[in-house]
Amino acid sequence: MVGFDKLPIELIHKIFNYLETYDIFVSFFNINTYMNTILNTYQRYNLNFKSISMSHFYITLHYINPSQVISLTLSNMYNTPGQFQLFFSSFSITQFIRLELLQLMQPLNSITLNQILIDLHTLSSLKSLSIIHCQPSSVNQETCLLLASLINSSTSLRRLYLSGALNTIFHYNITSSINDLYFNNNIFNTIILENIVSRMPYLKSLNTSITLNMNYTHLSSLIHLTRLTMTIFINMNNSDLKILLNKMPSLIFFNITANGKQWFNGNYWEQCLPLNLRTFQFNFCTQSIHINEQIVLETFQTPFWLKIKHWYVMFDCQMNPTMTHIYSLPYCDTQFYYRPSMNPSRKFRSSAPIVKPYMNNVKKLTIDFSTLITESNSSLASTHYFSNISTLILVDNEHHLSLQLLLNFLESIIDFTQIIELKLGQFHHSDFIHLLYNRLPQLYSLRISETIYSKLEMLNFNNIRSLNICDWLTNINRMIFMFPSIQYLCVRSTNFEHMRQMITLSEKSLRNVTFRHINHELQEQIVKWLYEYCDKHRQFSYNIDEHMNLHIWLSDSIV
Repeated sequence: MVGFDKLPIELIHKIFNYLETYDIFVSFFNINTYMNTILNTYQRYNLNFKSISMSHFYITLHYINPSQVISLTLSNMYNTPGQFQLFFSSFSITQFIRLELLQLMQPLNSITLNQILIDLHTLSSLKSLSIIHCQPSSVNQETCLLLASLINSSTSLRRLYLSGALNTIFHYNITSSINDLYFNNNIFNTIILENIVSRMPYLKSLNTSITLNMNYTHLSSLIHLTRLTMTIFINMNNSDLKILLNKMPSLIFFNITANGKQWFNGNYWEQCLPLNLRTFQFNFCTQSIHINEQIVLETFQTPFWLKIKHWYVMFDCQMNPTMTHIYSLPYCDTQFYYRPSMNPSRKFRSSAPIVKPYMNNVKKLTIDFSTLITESNSSLASTHYFSNISTLILVDNEHHLSLQLLLNFLESIIDFTQIIELKLGQFHHSDFIHLLYNRLPQLYSLRISETIYSKLEMLNFNNIRSLNICDWLTNINRMIFMFPSIQYLCVRSTNFEHMRQMITLSEKSLRNVTFRHINHELQEQIVKWLYEYCDKHRQFSYNIDEHMNLHIWLSDSIV
């Protein structure tokens, strides 16, 4: 058998394409001279520092040669606070001469972000730039001016993913060859579509929101656009949307989310959708009193829908007690809000001839049991089955329900083996956690209220690595006993000694801490102590967000 270090260099490089950079270095560095040569000649390292441990972060920085990196993700999010500052104390963006993709998550200040944008002018291979989770306090007028200048001058940049804080970029004159744009697909978007289209006429893919009215007859045609994802937050006339779609003759993929009864008409969509459209994904809702279910469903059961396009829909009356939803199948979003009911008037109807798995895209499921309190709870059945749920959120609003009924119901609709995150912040049945916990073999993260936490039996939740307690936590020793392996802890505390104990007593496993809503004096006190404590034990970084949350990132040991 040929050893790995005897394989041709080209084959090993192809294998590296599927491995994390950290794993490559710790597994293969210094095996022999041949392997070191392979590591030093590989030119396609991907550095993704989102959610990385601080120790792995520093080890990767120690080994990496910036000129060999093609993709870089930096994050100042809650689990890696202060990462930008640590990274740029060792490197400059100008050193990453082969960089093709750069993702910046939650840059904290305009000084750092502006310098990055200045340095990006030196990179001739940059194809994709993402600046996301960016707060208004992190940008200034110069930021948007620098970004506009970069877009205008770059000959390689083709993809942009931008937060809403960068809205004003479209106030500048831009002449760009951007092909793919994701821009602020939420209600805070203040840029009309005309401003985007006039500055980026070569778009092939667009993901944005509509929050302002405009005259679509004056909009330039988007002849290159093949993919459109949009969320409509206004009461838009369906005639305006028809005009808009007529200006997109090459569209083959269309995803839309909107409210209003004007969208509950299959005949309308049959008339206005582009001829070459292959994929039509949608999720519409309106007040139930506005809808005749049978008439609406018939408009989505014509030969156009069932025979020509093979597009099927679900008529859903359980997502909200006063609203009716209709959505395409398979369900296209990764999140789903489900309010099960045994009321026969709150039902589902589908145009699909055979019920096939249609919820496989859903990763995050919220189930609200509160409507069951007014109904007989002797039995409960569901139309849906969710096979790929990683995050499960349960809500009961303090109603008393049969725990066995709930357990049987959940087992009938969810594959428990896929769940890694369980959120029970608005769930009040502590006994149910015991029933559920042993059925979730992959459970990694738990969010509970302090009320539930205080009622839990003294069990060992050894699998839990991430613990979020929604309220104040006082009994520290109890937490350490029940959750001996936590790496991330999020709590609310107003007591310095409690905060200090949480870090010191969990130091063998703890990597991230968030103390929520703490005042300025307590922030200074805990940060001062951290400098003294970590000087002897480990390294750390931190930041304080706009909600007065203190986020701390800790290394395993001194590195």
